[in-house]
This record gives sequence, structure tokens and C-alpha cells, in this order.
Amino acid sequence: MAVAGLCVSLTAAQAKSDCALMQKLAQEHANSMAARNMMDHAGFEGRAARGAKAENAAYGVKTKAQAVAMWMASPPHAANMILPGCKAVASAVSRSGVHYWAMEIAKTSVPRHKRLAAH
Repeated sequence: MAVAGLCVSLTAAQAKSDCALMQKLAQEHANSMAARNMMDHAGFEGRAARGAKAENAAYGVKTKAQAVAMWMASPPHAANMILPGCKAVASAVSRSGVHYWAMEIAKTSVPRHKRLAAH
């Protein structure tokens, strides 16, 4: 029987670890933006080195649903949201009351020798 494009999924422990790390990175970035009262991607290289492959940032909305809706309405941000890998969202509020949101998307790390390909 041929199997086309099947990848062995990450173990539950690996996935949980990736998601916990992405949540930590998202919270750190949201906190940083709120502390500086500035929405940006500052420090993404460091988050990438720790396992993030993409991120979304937003500000000015008060709920996660509103932040996600903003990202879905933007083609580049929506593209990030459909990437494979764990997605974690966090928020922080600046002293001036502005809500900052960060979404970190984990790199997928299925070892090459565990991938199955159709022949």
C-alpha cells in the first residue's frame, strides 16, 4: 500500500513541550511590547533561535478573538496562522491601558528519518 506525503507526528510529550515554550515566548514578547508601549517584532531572532518559526503581533483590541480576527483579515498574518506547528497567544496591558498581543508559531521538528514518502 502506498502512502503519499505522510509524516510521523510529534509525540505528545514533544508537542506539549513545544506548546509550553511557544506560550512562554508569546508572553515574554507581549510583556516586552507592553513595557515599551510599542508593537513590533523586536527580538524575533532570539525567539526563532528558541524554536519559533513565525509570529504575529497586534495591539489595541481587548480580546483574543479580536486579535485573531485582525490577523485573519491580513493575508500575511493569516498565512502564519495556517503554518503547521503549535500556536500560542498571549497578551499584556501597558501602563497606558493598551492591550498587546503576540502569537508564536513553533517550528515543526519531525526528524527526516521518520518521514515516509510515496515511491
